[in-house]
Amino acid sequence: VAPVAPVAPVAPGRRGMEDTEEVSTARDYTQVPKQMDEQFEKLDPTSSLRPTIINCGKSWTKRSQPSLLSAKKTENLQTDQQKKEKDAAFDLLDAITKSGALPLSHATLHIVVAATHCFDKTVTETVIQENLNPIERVECSSLIMASTVHQQPVAAMIKDSCQARIKLASPQLMDAVLKVQDEQ
Repeated sequence: VAPVAPVAPVAPGRRGMEDTEEVSTARDYTQVPKQMDEQFEKLDPTSSLRPTIINCGKSWTKRSQPSLLSAKKTENLQTDQQKKEKDAAFDLLDAITKSGALPLSHATLHIVVAATHCFDKTVTETVIQENLNPIERVECSSLIMASTVHQQPVAAMIKDSCQARIKLASPQLMDAVLKVQDEQ
């Protein structure tokens, strides 16, 4: 039997991190809404994008299977039961990762970020009275959001064949791309 090397203690705040490069490039996802607001103010000339708060319903539906051979069951959870289930999920996560000492290398984090595009007039009035294409406005809003979430310039996310059309409809998006590229 080969001797086992002692495990070096892990410094606080460094659990599961293999190198310092990962720490410096990690993104703080709690800042995404603030970054989106900044981009909306900077790139949306009509100020038509508004942050949206998503609230969960008071009653949640839990689908579970208590054991492998038992039947699936569905139950509604009220606020106090939701807290109990959420605490149980975090306790399980804590146990699986040994309080953060083991990384979750094959886990996926899903984040939902929302914004609402507001028109001053109805779509028909926007087209007829203001002679504006509402689809171009919504496309601009979508590109601002995508650029912020993916941390990519707009030009990197659209086909080359669409860049001239986007520049014509929303020049501020393509100008912002040039500024980002100049900074790098």
